[in-house]
Amino acid sequence: MGSEEDSFNDRVIREMTLQTDSLLSSVVVLSKKCNEKQIDTLSAQLALNDCRNRYKKIEGILAYFFPGEAFRLNKAVVPSIEEDDEVSPEVPFSGFQYVESILYSDSLGFQRKELKAAIDQIYFLISNLPISYSQFFFEERSVWEALQMQLVRQFMLGFADFETVDSKNGVVESAFVLNGIHELINAAYFDAAEIKKTEMTNFFNEIRRSEKTLSSYKIGEINYFAFYVDNYNSLSASLSKLRDIMLSEKNLYFTTAINFQNQSIFDPHAFNTYFFVPGKTHANQSEVAELGRLLFFDPALSANNLRACASCHQPGKAFTDGLPLSQSFEPGKFLTRNAPTIINSVLQRKLFHDGRAFTFEDQAGRVMSNPLEMHNDFQTVADKLVHSSEYRSLFKSAFSGTEDTAVTSRSILIAIAEYERTLIGMNTKFDKSISGREMLLNNDEVEGFNIFMGKAACGTCHFLPLFNSLMPPVYVETEWEIIGAPSAQLTNPRKLDDDIGRYAIIPVDIFRNSFKTPGLRNIALTAPYMHNGVFKTLDEVIDFYDRGGGIGLGYEVPNQTLPEEPLNLSPTEKFQLKSFLETLNDTISLNTIPGRLPEFEDNELLNGRKIGGDY
Repeated sequence: MGSEEDSFNDRVIREMTLQTDSLLSSVVVLSKKCNEKQIDTLSAQLALNDCRNRYKKIEGILAYFFPGEAFRLNKAVVPSIEEDDEVSPEVPFSGFQYVESILYSDSLGFQRKELKAAIDQIYFLISNLPISYSQFFFEERSVWEALQMQLVRQFMLGFADFETVDSKNGVVESAFVLNGIHELINAAYFDAAEIKKTEMTNFFNEIRRSEKTLSSYKIGEINYFAFYVDNYNSLSASLSKLRDIMLSEKNLYFTTAINFQNQSIFDPHAFNTYFFVPGKTHANQSEVAELGRLLFFDPALSANNLRACASCHQPGKAFTDGLPLSQSFEPGKFLTRNAPTIINSVLQRKLFHDGRAFTFEDQAGRVMSNPLEMHNDFQTVADKLVHSSEYRSLFKSAFSGTEDTAVTSRSILIAIAEYERTLIGMNTKFDKSISGREMLLNNDEVEGFNIFMGKAACGTCHFLPLFNSLMPPVYVETEWEIIGAPSAQLTNPRKLDDDIGRYAIIPVDIFRNSFKTPGLRNIALTAPYMHNGVFKTLDEVIDFYDRGGGIGLGYEVPNQTLPEEPLNLSPTEKFQLKSFLETLNDTISLNTIPGRLPEFEDNELLNGRKIGGDY
């Protein structure tokens, strides 16, 4: 304990230094055990677990204020480069996860040099942290945001063994995360006023209740759903309430993906949608979106007046087209990839299967100019629409007070993008149930979710609660996977798909044949599946993953990121997993199709165009 004269910053530095010294001592023990002539593997594994447990107590502050150090200390053992950097070399393996991969491997005897180097680096990084603390100012509001992010990080990732694939230590580490949050708050506010102490006690009681639940779980028998409903939501809400009581500054939490003013990440409006895919806000936002809806369904945007955006993104099919490969501009021919849903596409950072677009405006522009899709350009479209007095009036009204009141390529793009930003479906049976608002899931659906998070490990790529490729808690880094999907070509035997994926955008070997992990919301409505539409049913998809992806099917996939070991799901478990996935449907408020399209005074032929396009 410090004196009452200590500043908040002083107290955080002292507590972080104390915990870091403890962690460093554990690393010394690990180093000694791994430097023995004959390594006692079990003893070394237990020493590593102790290191990770102690690291988890400080991870929230490290990841927020010192992200470079946190990344190197706990990097996933997958090939990677700096996000969106086409020239940097591949980031070398390092940190606790790398050490775990060696200690649990059959090649430990051949990797002793790598093991020693990794532990030495860990020691070096940790030993320098106290110096960094002393030279840093820990702003109070940011510390609270770091703690809230850590709650999300651990229970959306670590809890499901995302970082502890071999040791299965995620549940134990979750308890240490809570303990670390408890100790930091207690150290920073030990002399708080009585009203604040009361709320601190309430939060600490929630921590103890959650720790008790966590201690009751055995490996392979974790009830993820019950923990989220009965513990996580209360923990998150209590931490949010305590933050508001402790801080004098309010309503400053709008710079992150998560809106921390909400009680829980499972709340209906827990995400700041404009964080993901940037766009320009307008005074008449709803009117701009409604104009965009008309444009989305208007085949006048295509070169032949027969195709609309809705041709490939049909509301009745969760904004997909139900085809393995989308229809080309030339009737009877097809594109090379499956049309992804655009519902919740605003809740991601990159668009298209290969992530080549960063904004809706860019995405729409690429589709418009592609001769195999709309075969047009936005200037030509603007020159066409300006001949409709109805469209001119709609643009003038929607963009009133801005520079975009005229029908231009820019205003058309903005309107379509704004409509796409409204296509959010985050109020499913699952959402209502896991947030504690209503219990709508049956036992099979609940067990299916537990399988999703546990045995099937789906949640380590389709991250909660968005179920897409963005990694919590920052929701910036996009997950790219190489799963070894079969070719859609009906050959005997069927071959591995040869689409090079993201490699065409960033020609780095780790991206060869990789694709963005797709979102799973509305998945029951978006068949067929995979980037090439090779699987017709969810049963086929589940079976593919159960067998170990492409390698499990007998293909050579040297860079497959999906574990090749079979999941060994029973028929009942497959049924339950599918049952859960079918609870992720929510299109009810999104399916409104315009009753009519604006008319053209001088083009009766154009006035006969079909809403949503002819093909």
